[in-house]
Amino acid sequence: MAKSPFSETHKSDIASSLVKAMFAVAITLCCTSAEAQNIEAFGLYGGFNFPITMDEGLAKDPRYLGQLTFRTTPIGFSYGYDKVGFGFVLTPCYLQVGQQFIIRNSIAGEIGSRDIQMDYISLPIALKLHINDLAFFRLSAILGLNVNYLLKGRETISHAASKVTYPAGITIPTDPGYVAVYDGVFVPAVNDFEYVSNDKFNSIQLFAAVGLRSDFDLNDEWSINFDGRANFGLFDSRQTSYVNQLKNPSGGADFNGNPGAPDLPGQRRDIYLSVSIGISKIIQTKIKFKTKQTGNINRRGSNIPKPRNRRPKG
Repeated sequence: MAKSPFSETHKSDIASSLVKAMFAVAITLCCTSAEAQNIEAFGLYGGFNFPITMDEGLAKDPRYLGQLTFRTTPIGFSYGYDKVGFGFVLTPCYLQVGQQFIIRNSIAGEIGSRDIQMDYISLPIALKLHINDLAFFRLSAILGLNVNYLLKGRETISHAASKVTYPAGITIPTDPGYVAVYDGVFVPAVNDFEYVSNDKFNSIQLFAAVGLRSDFDLNDEWSINFDGRANFGLFDSRQTSYVNQLKNPSGGADFNGNPGAPDLPGQRRDIYLSVSIGISKIIQTKIKFKTKQTGNINRRGSNIPKPRNRRPKG
């Protein structure tokens, strides 16, 4: 089997290269000349996000229907540096991503839920392009890259006993309580059953981000920050080996007696809309310029040429 161009090693290399590139851009921008005051700030923030799991397989499976999901970002740290016209901000945090899906029975009744959840340590770095540069208020467009390290990934299922429609290609469990009939499968009640385990997920994920950020300075020392972004996963969050397992079913029998797989095959991309509010301690800096001096300076400090020595008239 040919090796995927987006293996774990390749993803780590890409993540490392992109982070270095973003830092290089940030440092270059901060080193460019500016005669105005620069603002440096450190802070804390918290917020929430709305995750969306775009999964082609789940979209084709009649058992599942996506539902609005709300997850918190309990705490994060921020470091920002602003010059006139632009700046950058680092916002490392603990992040939860993954959508919940309603589980439906054979007559489209709701019987439970499937919870996709991935816990990350996230390192977002973003370029700020100022829309305005007021003395006390900065509104910026955000272009960012998030490098996320997986702490734990899993998919759990909870549902009541009912009759469910299993599509062709999905393995029907042989555990007690699963009974296939002519128009569906009777399933038992389960609670927080681990359907997809942590080892099926990639340890590194990259997200591209766009959004808006506002910094409102309360005074010369403190600032309140509001941040809203749309974040788009660049890779499938699952291991290539697991995705290939779905594409080439070799597990237990499906409804038609053919080899099946845990889910229908298809690409998956994770998206989340994040909103946060924070407070930052401001450190203001200003570039100092030395005044150039020319000519001879007398003791009084004025640039006056020395008088010529003239002989007195006799």
